[in-house]
Amino acid sequence: MTYSHTGNFTGSVRELFFLSVPIFFSIVSSNLMLFCDRYFLSHFSLEAFNAVGITSYLVMLFQLTCIRFSSINQIFVGRCLGNKTVKNIGPYTWQMIWASLLTLFVITPIGLIVSRFYFENIEVGELGKTYFLIMLFGNFLFPLGTALASFQLGLGKTKALSIVALISNFLNIILDYYLINGISGVLAPMGVKGAAIATLISQGVYCAILFFLFTNHPLKKEYRTKDFYFRSALFKESSLVGLSGAISKIIGLSTWAISMNIVASKGSDYVTIISFGSTICILFSIVSEPIFKGLSIVFSYFLGQNNWKYIWKSLRSGLVLITIAFCLLTFPFVMYTNLLIETIIGTNINETTFGFLYLACYWLLIYFLLEGITFCFINLIIAMKETFFLLKIAIPFSFLVVYLPFYLLFKVENLSPDKIWMVTWINYVAAILIYLIKISKSYKKFQKITFQENFI
Repeated sequence: MTYSHTGNFTGSVRELFFLSVPIFFSIVSSNLMLFCDRYFLSHFSLEAFNAVGITSYLVMLFQLTCIRFSSINQIFVGRCLGNKTVKNIGPYTWQMIWASLLTLFVITPIGLIVSRFYFENIEVGELGKTYFLIMLFGNFLFPLGTALASFQLGLGKTKALSIVALISNFLNIILDYYLINGISGVLAPMGVKGAAIATLISQGVYCAILFFLFTNHPLKKEYRTKDFYFRSALFKESSLVGLSGAISKIIGLSTWAISMNIVASKGSDYVTIISFGSTICILFSIVSEPIFKGLSIVFSYFLGQNNWKYIWKSLRSGLVLITIAFCLLTFPFVMYTNLLIETIIGTNINETTFGFLYLACYWLLIYFLLEGITFCFINLIIAMKETFFLLKIAIPFSFLVVYLPFYLLFKVENLSPDKIWMVTWINYVAAILIYLIKISKSYKKFQKITFQENFI
């Protein structure tokens, strides 16, 4: 039997860069779509822009939790390639497809309960709630798309994924413009409703195309991509790894959403800074996300071979690329700060708010660097299938370095709005130290086992 795999990786900076390039174009189109969504809304009304900006954290709470759960499929696909058990690639993917569909029945009732309380003390609460409820009922499409995309990523088929993302995101931008602003004499402006509907339609198209590519893969017999049966052993194995990661994610995102709710309740300037920052993060992730996905591919492959020499080399390569990206972004970001603010928010803001936004840009730059380093480590921990570790530290970590700083500094000390993104540094610095210690311990354990095996 012959099969295709991702190639003979070496973990070099050059290799990681070229592996990330196709993913980069996929992320560009995806984040351009998100940016256009915010841009259209900011020019439709500042209230609509702020509503989606502050609600995005609650949307992410459900969306990213489910995505974290189903993305574990990429780890199993990569390991199947590394240890030459390719016949399980299709069945593993199918288990995550079924799991993604099941999230509809788990997440929806929880979201309906949460929405009754989250929007009570926010100025744009009603608009935000409308956007959230529409996104909630289509939430299952995001883990489904991730499960199918993880199949392509695990195989290193990043070009195909980029093309599919480009198609669906281009569709989203077109729908966004017309559904948000309406069509004179044909369709009334829908504002935040239009933004949510456009997103779900394009995500549905994304899932449909990827499902076709999955079930009709050239090596469908070897990978058994049409083996759609529910397999309890595989479902349990992948779900246990994915579930612990998902629970840790939901704890972290819940804490983040509560923290942002505390800050947002302090007034419109705080809401605007949060919305502006979340929009800037969309631009940042165009650069960082391809590196993270590329690292996941090579980490999974080398862990399938227990090759720590190249795992460390890959990690160093990821950190080098993140640092280079930070240096390249710093100059234009600092030089054109005014243009950036006016493009995203518009010119119809007072001088005080503009001053807060200007300072926030500098804190956001450091945020980007720290987030990039942190996620390099997180991707390695997930590839190691150490998601239970993430779950164990989630509650105390989220409380001590996320919720507590935001509560004390904004609720008690009334810190100025621009400092919102500076406070996040506490979270990432602590996370970097904890994750580095965990990875080092796992490596020492591997060395000890290897020594004992060689000695015997």
